[in-house]
Amino acid sequence: MLNTRLLYFYFFLIVFLFIQGCQKDMPFPDCDLLGQTVVIDSLRSENKVLIIGIDGFRSDAMTQEITPFIYNFSERNTYKNLSHLTEEDTYSGPNWSSILTGVHYNKHNVTDNSFNGSRFDLFPSFFNYLECSLDSINTASIVNWTPINKYILSADVDYSPDISINDALVYNKARDLLINNDPIRADIIFLHFDELDAIGHAFGFSPDIPEYREVLSILDLYVDSLISIIDNKRLSGEDWMCFLISDHGGDGHSHGDYSISSIRETVFIVEHPFLDFKENYRSNQTDIAPTIFDFIGISSPHFDCKKDGESILE
Repeated sequence: MLNTRLLYFYFFLIVFLFIQGCQKDMPFPDCDLLGQTVVIDSLRSENKVLIIGIDGFRSDAMTQEITPFIYNFSERNTYKNLSHLTEEDTYSGPNWSSILTGVHYNKHNVTDNSFNGSRFDLFPSFFNYLECSLDSINTASIVNWTPINKYILSADVDYSPDISINDALVYNKARDLLINNDPIRADIIFLHFDELDAIGHAFGFSPDIPEYREVLSILDLYVDSLISIIDNKRLSGEDWMCFLISDHGGDGHSHGDYSISSIRETVFIVEHPFLDFKENYRSNQTDIAPTIFDFIGISSPHFDCKKDGESILE
């Protein structure tokens, strides 16, 4: 009798844990049972997104003196978090992977900048879901740090050059994309600027370092120009959401110690003219992808099952 009771106990325990897993964090093999069905809200499917990634952006360097445009931009109708949490593994590879997939590094398995052992076949980028769901959508990724396109996005994005270019060329190509639709008319755009991170490693990650301030001020001008283009597009009736995000901050000449707040806390700004954002919510790297899906009007049980992040839209 005791053995039978134990068997029943273990059976119901397993069933309970399975149900709880489905509700909270279903193991990813079970997520595949949900299939790839996607629900699309046709009223939002033509919305557009610009994501500006600035590598190595310390929150305390976002000041009216150093970054006047970004500072004022953050005061628009935005979600702003200057204590945005990085991954515990504060390399660029894990963090850009989490930003672009919506899952933490224990799932996508990128633990350094080599991308060895990555699981993008199981946890693809949000671009993959968009391209598979919306036939008419055009996507682009223009990056200084080429591993982002080479390892994360190469199979998922319509336009993703993998040649090494500097930040000025990233900016110029982005302008051509937005103004001249060259080479495509892009609906979802990801940009990555890397020279702030390089200058941080060379001279120090700090708003007190002249070289760091100088590069950040140049990037502020780029962001000003690109957002001005978006504002003009809004006047023409296009509905854009803009993101400004970083992978990590820095301290001294590095960004390897998660225990240091200036490394693990970085900049995250989401701007839209009239949408409501969550209050008193502390964002992390996995929240970007769900927020984009929410804005675009795409619901995927398969993605929802695997994701770690939450939309910051109300």
